[in-house]
Amino acid sequence: MKTYAPFFEWPDKPQKEVGVAEHLVAYMNRERGLGWHSLQSQQPDPPDCVCSDATGAQIAIEVAEVVCSEAAARTARGENVMRRWETGDAAAHIRELLRRKDGKQYLGGPYKEVVACLFTDEFDLDFEELREQLKSERFGPMKQLSSAYLVFSYSAHAQDYPVLPLELAP
Repeated sequence: MKTYAPFFEWPDKPQKEVGVAEHLVAYMNRERGLGWHSLQSQQPDPPDCVCSDATGAQIAIEVAEVVCSEAAARTARGENVMRRWETGDAAAHIRELLRRKDGKQYLGGPYKEVVACLFTDEFDLDFEELREQLKSERFGPMKQLSSAYLVFSYSAHAQDYPVLPLELAP
């Protein structure tokens, strides 16, 4: 298991993806009243997870981590490093993750929606600061993704897992 930005680490990848997606599903139900339920890992993937909405339609959830791979690799080699994210770095990283997720061929559909569930435990990515940085960002246009969200690790201040909706271009 990785030791850099480790909050969302689980023993295996499908368990990790469901664990992260659970926070998004809870947010969607609490904040948007969508009634999403029956979240499970999708095998074979993609998508990483599927759930049903209140009408029983399938929702595809594709999970990806916003993390500095170089800092993670260096930490795994025993170095004590932390990525300093400059203004614009996170937006560029998110743009690339969404582009890759949008380009996948999703199995097991049809899906009413394809949702990107990004997550981060990067020490230098603060929810409020990133919300301000991304308020005028539009990602896309997307061919398949219908929405995208960024889930942050647990905040003692908020007593929750903050979720940042990301704007997709029409």
